[in-house]
Amino acid sequence: MLKQVVFSCTLFFTVILIPLGQAEPLIDDPLIGDTELLRQQRELFVKAEYAASRGRLPEYRLLLQQLGDYPLTPYLELKRLQQVGYLSNEERVLNFLDNYKNTPMDWQLRQVWLTYLSRNDEKARFVRDFQPPGSVANQCLNYRYQLDLELTPTDAIYRAVDHLWQNGNSLPKACDPLLESWQQAGHRTNELIWARLKLAAEGGNHTLIPYLGRLLPESMGYLADHYHRVRRDPANVRHMRYVTGAFPEHEAEIITYGLSRLIWRDPDRAVGLLQNLPATINLSAEQRIYLYQRFGVALSSKNHPGADEWLAKLAPDEHNDSSLQWQLASWARTGNWQALIEFVPRMPVVTQQYSVWQYWLARAYAETGREAQALPIFQALARERHYYGFLAAARLQKPHSLAREAINYEPEEIAALRERADIRRTYEFLQLGRYLSARREWNQLLPKLDGQQQQLAAVLAHQWGWYDQAIFTLGQLGEYDAVNVRFPQAYRSDHESYAERVGIDPNWAFAISRRESAFRFDAHSPAGAHGLMQIMPRTAEYLERKPLSNQQLQHVPTNIRLGTSYLAELRGRLGNNWVLATAAYNGGIYRVYEWLPEDPMAVDRWIETIPFRETRDYVKNVLAYQQIYRDLRGGDTSVFAELMPMEISRAAAGR
Repeated sequence: MLKQVVFSCTLFFTVILIPLGQAEPLIDDPLIGDTELLRQQRELFVKAEYAASRGRLPEYRLLLQQLGDYPLTPYLELKRLQQVGYLSNEERVLNFLDNYKNTPMDWQLRQVWLTYLSRNDEKARFVRDFQPPGSVANQCLNYRYQLDLELTPTDAIYRAVDHLWQNGNSLPKACDPLLESWQQAGHRTNELIWARLKLAAEGGNHTLIPYLGRLLPESMGYLADHYHRVRRDPANVRHMRYVTGAFPEHEAEIITYGLSRLIWRDPDRAVGLLQNLPATINLSAEQRIYLYQRFGVALSSKNHPGADEWLAKLAPDEHNDSSLQWQLASWARTGNWQALIEFVPRMPVVTQQYSVWQYWLARAYAETGREAQALPIFQALARERHYYGFLAAARLQKPHSLAREAINYEPEEIAALRERADIRRTYEFLQLGRYLSARREWNQLLPKLDGQQQQLAAVLAHQWGWYDQAIFTLGQLGEYDAVNVRFPQAYRSDHESYAERVGIDPNWAFAISRRESAFRFDAHSPAGAHGLMQIMPRTAEYLERKPLSNQQLQHVPTNIRLGTSYLAELRGRLGNNWVLATAAYNGGIYRVYEWLPEDPMAVDRWIETIPFRETRDYVKNVLAYQQIYRDLRGGDTSVFAELMPMEISRAAAGR
């Protein structure tokens, strides 16, 4: 009999360990095993780890005996082999690598073992035990040893080196002997040198450019010098005296690269240069299309008066995603509905069917009085669960669709999954608060599972309170209809109580946490934001009037309290408009001030014109998520119905 996924609050939960920073522990799974025994084993495991690291072998062996079949015991053997992985223990090492192949333990030991073998010039053993892809250094050693031992045809190895060479950054020193053999065999051609120089110039390590330039024939040296000038300052592309015409194709590449960067720094100069290129510079059709795309996007994002001229140079099938979005934004901003109606049928058929273009085509029909053509498009969209589907339903004043399905499974299937060694190791790492190790195990186990098992793994993660992994796993599978799992009401009491305290919709708070971190309490961004609602330290200090540590920012109640307070403040500073506050939460309030139009603009039109793609997509996602949470939590009103009369302007935002 099939059983639907039901997440009942009547399950027996036991608190095991509360990792620092988390509001509540991950849920203990009573079906994993004897909870009291596991608690004792966890304590013994930590002690055994310490004894092993200190070399206290008698104590370590005693603890190992007491651990029995504890799931993480193999990690103790890993630690010992990392310390004593010499040839005298070769059989133990190889047995371990064989037993734990395709687990995180494999590469943690294999890297140590390969390093030992390379230092001892054990070439045959290295080749035997190397597993692709491996590090670049290990790849180079593997190819070099195969050459030395004559295990693989030379041409096959050198073709692989051709691929390794294509790197815009420096290669490890371990690659030097291999590259020298490759070069002496005549495989380092001028074309390969130029290709790597181009990679280094256009986003790689620019300090490689002079080195690579010296490898080129003297007649090509000027190209490397000019590429380096333009990389350091794209305004140097204007110096046409460095363009001799000796290598027109390469010169055109430098000009294209320089102009594609200069348009962002000095738009008027870039436009003038492109319009007045010397006759000796012959850009290819592909290069011109690329520059039209870049010019159209850059000028549009700067609200430059010449933006439309450059976008108009592109045929419908010559746009990329960014230039298409800016073309749409231009028509949405100006209300050029007829241009939109004429453009969409000329787009590639697949692109025409994207929900964004279907919605705006229907909007254009409606704005020009062609309701009969708009209606079927809106009706089709309204059956879909996304931002444009919810907008379409609101325009029709019809119920929107949540289109959800439960994940069905046989009880014995999920029971079997729980018994897997890698699942048990993942679970134990979670209970010990070692989230990096848990994620490593999880990421390695998923490819070993079939589609149904991966869905059940997501169910387990959800039941354990490991919400972000449940969400990401279903997303990778394309299983978007398991709405209850993809949109958990995580940390519900904190979201509700703090949202109500500052007078905002709790569903808005849920939507922000879902979009910011997928409810990962220890999330941190490269910019320095922390926790569920991704609070920046300076934001926390502003709200609290004192600095907070990273651990405090990752404490769930604290993080939600700060996030909801900040949302309420942003809303208050933006005319009590929660859509603008959502944009400000992601893009910054002062940028939102800059994006406000003087004349009132319908909210869907304004959202489509937000200059930052990240913020534009963020606002759309949060609004859709807010609607989903309102439905899941028993709300009977439409978020998007509230948007229909909304207009955005400086005056409405109190500016």
